[in-house]
Amino acid sequence: MRKAILAAPLLATALILAGCSGKSPSADASSEIAAVTPASETLPEMLDDADGMQTMAEALKTTGIEGAFNDRGSYTLLAPEDDAFDALGDKAKALITANDHAALAALVRNHMLTGYMTPDDIASAIAASKTGKVAMPTLGGGSVTFTKAGDAITVTADDGSQATVEDNPVAGGASIAIPVSGVLRKL
Repeated sequence: MRKAILAAPLLATALILAGCSGKSPSADASSEIAAVTPASETLPEMLDDADGMQTMAEALKTTGIEGAFNDRGSYTLLAPEDDAFDALGDKAKALITANDHAALAALVRNHMLTGYMTPDDIASAIAASKTGKVAMPTLGGGSVTFTKAGDAITVTADDGSQATVEDNPVAGGASIAIPVSGVLRKL
């Protein structure tokens, strides 16, 4: 366990470097690669227009975290789809509509990683790992662990909540959002 914790910052750096290769997609690049090419709009603006991402886009605005995406830093947002929030029912509604946004901000930060990483970058890191797992720190002070079974990438939070990577990522500015099937925190 201690080796995995010590290796996480090194692996995170490797992933960040892999995601920042500076290569532009070739003319015959797949639509998935084109979908993760950073846009001139910020990530929160792109999420506003993405199908099934309105709850996370609104959470970024409500908490003021959207401002972090206007800066020069790059982030990977593990963005729960609207259906993931809907599945939590009243608990999620209470969190999203509360006047005190501290709990919502904590939830969002638990879904944010430093650096620009695509699902392919994460899959490559998992394949390079001796354990078949990659643990990464979140901006919320916790960590998430990525594993892969077949083509499916699963992410698990410290509290045991899990989600799978869904659909194509959404890129904006210097950041990227990877849609996930669940909220990475038990409510």
